[in-house]
Amino acid sequence: MSDSAFPTDHSPLTTDPPHAVQLRGVWLRLGREVVLRGLDLDVAAGAGVTLLGENGAGKTTLLRLISSGLKPTRGEGRVLGFDLRDGRAVRECIHLMPVDAGLYPDLTGEENLNFALQMHAMKGDAAAALRRVGLERAAARRVRFLSAGMRKRLALARAHLLARPITLVDEPFANLDDAGRQLTLDLLGNLSGRGVTMLIAAHEPHLARQVAPRALRLAAGLLTEDDHGG
Repeated sequence: MSDSAFPTDHSPLTTDPPHAVQLRGVWLRLGREVVLRGLDLDVAAGAGVTLLGENGAGKTTLLRLISSGLKPTRGEGRVLGFDLRDGRAVRECIHLMPVDAGLYPDLTGEENLNFALQMHAMKGDAAAALRRVGLERAAARRVRFLSAGMRKRLALARAHLLARPITLVDEPFANLDDAGRQLTLDLLGNLSGRGVTMLIAAHEPHLARQVAPRALRLAAGLLTEDDHGG
């Protein structure tokens, strides 16, 4: 696809005051596939957005792009006023919780949390965070020996402990029983109450919209408002 295939007629980014996330005319091509097609997105600081869409629609890709893991092919964006291509600055603002939890399998649960704190030059109580998600007995177990649901709880503990200004969550309710889903809602709701901006990619809008009420649907590389969230 040539550069002329990427339209550029989009309104400019605003910088005063900065949005938590703002995209203008963002296209993303991976190999021969165009995954995102001229996306515009404005997310105010402290807001919550649920991303809906079929498997393969690009929800995970969009979260990775916002967190600077992928660079747009065309278009521009800002995260809390920082250019989307300034990966270091963007990563300081964002915590991404991927669907596979993104943990270090050879570290224990407590070591994972302490390492995350060290990476962000933060202080925090890892033991208390583990208690909050019911993993105090698994603190000394290597992550590779934890169940999928336990890893999900550990990832939630890490997100809650770090509480970055923006938290991106990919399928937070997967691999969880009813108690785990309620715990997830409680922790994400606590983050929202602390002013954290959240974007949640989920197949359970009835759950996600309890903490991220605005719903957007991604289909054919385009974002549209979803008033029903179904």
